[in-house]
Amino acid sequence: MSAIGMELRKLKRRRYWLMAAGAAGLELAWIASASGMRATGAPQLRLLGFTLNEAMSLVGMLVPLVAALLASRLATVDTEERMGSLLTALGQPGRARFGAKLTVGSFALVLGQLSVLAFVALVAPSMGMRTTAAYQDAVGPAIVVVVAASVAAMAVQLALATCIEKQAIGLAVGAIAGFVCSGLPSAQLEALGWLLPWGIATAASPISRLATFQTGVPVTVAQPWAGALFAVVAAVIWTTAAALAIIHQENHR
Repeated sequence: MSAIGMELRKLKRRRYWLMAAGAAGLELAWIASASGMRATGAPQLRLLGFTLNEAMSLVGMLVPLVAALLASRLATVDTEERMGSLLTALGQPGRARFGAKLTVGSFALVLGQLSVLAFVALVAPSMGMRTTAAYQDAVGPAIVVVVAASVAAMAVQLALATCIEKQAIGLAVGAIAGFVCSGLPSAQLEALGWLLPWGIATAASPISRLATFQTGVPVTVAQPWAGALFAVVAAVIWTTAAALAIIHQENHR
């Protein structure tokens, strides 16, 4: 807890939380606008399953970029006044610092993404959206997938921001990853998302975008909870890989 507390103290007056809140606000404005347009459309389109599908698409597109921005801020705070070197000299290992930064970064990112799902669950119904069986089957797995995808993206982006001196590289990777992964469903290549830490939300989405497009109603995948479980496993794998990269860098410094 001391390492996490130290990270929180370092972030004071760094506009980190303002950045995280701004990103979440942008996503909320986006989903609210899409929901408003759907609420005034044809009755058959006023389904919460469609709104949840849009929210998952939004997560797949923006989480990599938001993770890159937050990870860059978390990493660069240690370069100011040689804070990282000082903490290392005082005996704090880099892996402990990485774990604390991952906790703080994942908390901010997960909180922002869950606020989008909370809007879908709590606000969208008051706008005229209707609940269906597909939505009820998908909302639980969607929460798990969003959390797993956020942690995986944050871990990898934090490793990039820590190991690569030029922060522009990590930011570019996040932006490109979001663009590429959000486009996989259009090419019917969602499964490729499992190969990337930024593609978990796309690959494990409990709403089948192809079936939904073909039928015109929200359709869940065959085993939404299995996808959520695989998302957690993938997040653990990518987080472990990121931690090993930090340890490798520390051992060869």
